[in-house]
Amino acid sequence: MIFIDPYNPKIVEAKDFHIEKLLRIVLKEVNNLPAGDLKSFLSEYKVREILSDFPVDLENHHLDWLNSVHGVSPQVWADFIVAKDKVAGDRDSTEIALIGNITTLLDELKPIFKYTGGFARKNAKYSAYDLANSLNIQTCVYCNRIYTKTVINPHKITRPEFDHWFPKSTYPLLALSFYNLIPSCHVCNSSVKSTALMNTDDYLHPYIPENIDLKFSYWIKSLNRYDFKIKRDSGTKEDNTVKAFKIEEIYATHRDEINDLVKLRRLYSVDYLLKLKGLLSSVDSNVSMEEVYRLAFGTHYQEKNYTKRPLSKMKRDILEELGMILK
Repeated sequence: MIFIDPYNPKIVEAKDFHIEKLLRIVLKEVNNLPAGDLKSFLSEYKVREILSDFPVDLENHHLDWLNSVHGVSPQVWADFIVAKDKVAGDRDSTEIALIGNITTLLDELKPIFKYTGGFARKNAKYSAYDLANSLNIQTCVYCNRIYTKTVINPHKITRPEFDHWFPKSTYPLLALSFYNLIPSCHVCNSSVKSTALMNTDDYLHPYIPENIDLKFSYWIKSLNRYDFKIKRDSGTKEDNTVKAFKIEEIYATHRDEINDLVKLRRLYSVDYLLKLKGLLSSVDSNVSMEEVYRLAFGTHYQEKNYTKRPLSKMKRDILEELGMILK
């Protein structure tokens, strides 16, 4: 998990732009609603909160919506989710009726907070491409393994996928919420996390910076062969998150990176890196140790730059364990 600083000016600007563009679009759809519970609930103030509130507050908007709709409650919604996930032939008459009633509500809600076929479309007035370009997060924040760079010129060609931390199938009101749109790779978004339910009490969230106790480490598997382990305490947020995203299993495919780092450690020393910095300074007097490490090991070692290169967190931790990081 790579954290995104929500107070970084670039991120604040991206959030403000996101809200400015989507608020008008969403309110236009709200104004087209017939008089009723949903239209009364979605005031301009409430819509702004839904789009902009921090992750810890988002679920409350979902609960407020359920409590505002006549005949629906959090328990009714939970029953609907269970019934919806059943095979059609296994549903009883009560579940069939429940699905019909809730589907009517969703048909009214989904065009307002429309992600698929709306915000995700390339030709939308303000789209996921615009958000991705504003954020400029260059690797998946969940695994830090795969580039997620955005290419919009000369055409919208590629961008990160946006994982809905609170799945839009379960939390349709949050489908466009800024802090619910997590730039990620296809593997983490669709193959690993998908619609799994998470919460901010038990799992790490990319927009909630914490002092986490999680480090990549290595052990000798055999002669000149190494393997990963991820140090963390059992039952913690760190442990739950590593398991949820299959980080240990996925990183096992990158054990060759450890072999390379160990070999480089035998070739380099901290003194060598300092000499390399001196040589580079003859070309660029402003060269930093961060740049030296990037050139030598292909990684960034400052946390704020982890998203710029794949595997930066892992490499930084291993290099520290190898005694190659200057304190």
